[in-house]
Amino acid sequence: MKKVMLMLAALLIAAAAPAEAAQKVRLLLDWFVNPNHAAIFAAKESGAFARQGLDVEMIAPADSASVPLLLAAGKADLAVGYQPQLYTLVDKGVPAIRVGTLIDQPLNTLTALKSSDIHRLKDFEGKTLGYAIPGFEDVAIQTMLRSAGVDVDKVKLINLNMDAASALLSHKISGAMTIYRNYELLEIKQQGADTLTFKPEDHGVPAYDELILLANANTAATDPRIGKFLHGLNEGVTYLRAHPQAVWQAFIRAYPELDTPLNHQAWQATLPLFASDAGRFDAARYQAFARYMLDNKLISQMAPMTRYSLPSQ
Repeated sequence: MKKVMLMLAALLIAAAAPAEAAQKVRLLLDWFVNPNHAAIFAAKESGAFARQGLDVEMIAPADSASVPLLLAAGKADLAVGYQPQLYTLVDKGVPAIRVGTLIDQPLNTLTALKSSDIHRLKDFEGKTLGYAIPGFEDVAIQTMLRSAGVDVDKVKLINLNMDAASALLSHKISGAMTIYRNYELLEIKQQGADTLTFKPEDHGVPAYDELILLANANTAATDPRIGKFLHGLNEGVTYLRAHPQAVWQAFIRAYPELDTPLNHQAWQATLPLFASDAGRFDAARYQAFARYMLDNKLISQMAPMTRYSLPSQ
């Protein structure tokens, strides 16, 4: 009897003991919450992060340009960024490093309307083209045009400040970048227009990861939460692909303002684009893109690969 009482007492003590608190992870997004973040949301919704002992907070920035600086200042633990951006951050001495990948292929396109007189890249000679991200998209456009033998001095490039789709539809320009395959192309189609698209990676620009995960380079190597986050994210991708509609319903309950036909189409278009292994690092591909950035004078020097990314997790 005494033994039974001792066992019951031990069980009561164990039940009363507080559970180990989940480790907080503050994740700064690259933009407002949108279907590009579906895998992260799925990892939260399915409990994948919780099973890794993490409490992940998705934070939409007030100013997307400030995200790397907030990360460097310790205001966040992880951040969503872009591979081309990573090289310029490192070149400027910002302590940011890639620790994982969210979307492992380019999403951008150089796009024209089929109703225009553009049928091939060569037809852009003498035209006006728009872009939104100076220091990469303008250079990418020139690379693509040169690959088709276009005299880039005969092409006018203008900064559209994230208004590419409407500028294209209103015929203010003949073509534009910042027309993403999983959103703006769908938006233009909804407006009743057909498009002709040229992918950067098919016309001289090395392939790159559209969305990556960044951490503070000074602490990333010793932060155990990063590996746990990537494992949870991989599980979230699997769950999302197995239950896309259920996660969508949860998503629009959490963000009702995003319940639109366009966002639903974007959600479906983005499902196959998420990296299945967020921790995988292709050093050769990152090296090739660093060389491209250097050759186009977008960075002053190439850093060691260990400065751009942690090894595969």
